[in-house]
Amino acid sequence: MRVKDNIFSDGERRPLLVDDNGEIDFWTTLYLSVEYRGDGKASTMKNELYKIEVLRKWEAHTGRNILAEFRQQVFLDKQTILSIKRFCGYSIKEQKKSSNKVVHFSRVAKSSSALSSVSKEFQYQRMLTINQFLEFCAREICKFKPNAGELNRRIDDMCSLFKKHYPKGLSKGSKVTHAETEILDYFLKVAHYSHELNPFSNFKLKFRNYLLIQILYWTGVRPSEVLALRLEDLEHDTEQPALLFRRRHDDKYDPREDQPTLKTQEKELVIPKWLYDDIELYIRQIRPSFAKSKSHPYLFVSHKGNSGTAMGKASFTDLIFKLKQVDKRFENVQRRGFRIYFNERITDKIDEHNEAIRDKIREAEQKGYLEEARLLKRDIISEADEIDTRMRLNGHAHEESANAYLQRHARRTANKVQKQMMEDHSQVIKGIKDARNGAS
Repeated sequence: MRVKDNIFSDGERRPLLVDDNGEIDFWTTLYLSVEYRGDGKASTMKNELYKIEVLRKWEAHTGRNILAEFRQQVFLDKQTILSIKRFCGYSIKEQKKSSNKVVHFSRVAKSSSALSSVSKEFQYQRMLTINQFLEFCAREICKFKPNAGELNRRIDDMCSLFKKHYPKGLSKGSKVTHAETEILDYFLKVAHYSHELNPFSNFKLKFRNYLLIQILYWTGVRPSEVLALRLEDLEHDTEQPALLFRRRHDDKYDPREDQPTLKTQEKELVIPKWLYDDIELYIRQIRPSFAKSKSHPYLFVSHKGNSGTAMGKASFTDLIFKLKQVDKRFENVQRRGFRIYFNERITDKIDEHNEAIRDKIREAEQKGYLEEARLLKRDIISEADEIDTRMRLNGHAHEESANAYLQRHARRTANKVQKQMMEDHSQVIKGIKDARNGAS
């Protein structure tokens, strides 16, 4: 079994689970059509398929056919669920690298890293999807049975039993470590086309990759949103040049099977004038030098073999990976880190603005200018205003998405305060010890 990208005639992107003969898996296709297709989120459907693929590999390993068992009105027991749980805890990357075919588990176990474990969070996500998928299939298979009422109660019991065995002790926050500001700043310098450590082979490639990294930094968007940019999305305003991020899901004129799309709401983000000039330089002098660049409207093109086709997600992943190889300190540089860094800079600027306004308010009050102080208070950016600003810049549809960045900033601030307290306490203890040593 493998996950395959497909483009239908109307442009719809539809990932499918297919077997080694290329036959489409009926039940996963039906499940995604009913549960996810209306949202038009091809990336979400693809992620769900990867999780269900684990179940199919478990079936191949154990010789079981769960849906056939459902037809016989046999549902999962505790031992079967525990077996699936163990399998969901294993990494299957090693199997995917070597072959698309299912490898018997006894053979795979002999390889050095075949039994490497995934995180509890990832194991939980796999089990969650598998439980939802099996519930859907069980209810569809049994809904016309004469004893459908009894079977539905048994399906409820099966799903409840499955939930009871979800991994415990999950962390409430992300354990992913992101590079500190100083490291990310250095990463940006290395990514510049003129830096001596830039690992790419020629000026054109260096310049394109430099632009991609700079757009991530100045807009806080996702890599897929940068790759979705078209030539007409560059706003030619001499005072405030900007990039327009538009939703163009299932564009039949986009030849990329795994189409980069905008995950958030549409937005217009201002960029520095010098970055606008560099993008214009790329459009006028570099992009046209590639053979197929005139056959499509997408801003960034593939430089491989002088092709000029629209740049894909894999190429972006490769360029980040190659830049990270330059210095071991870049290990924690992640694409999402640019989005986090962008939001932290927003918070820092808002804090600076508010502190400057508060200084003016204190000064006005000391001089007795109470009306001026009252008017100045209107310029304070409240938390609600900050959330609105963050939602607009990030394209968020809900406040909860913006709140996540506020909470992360609050945690960082709290950690800094705690660290400073510990350092201050250490200095006090050191002073006491020094005084004792001097007295003795």
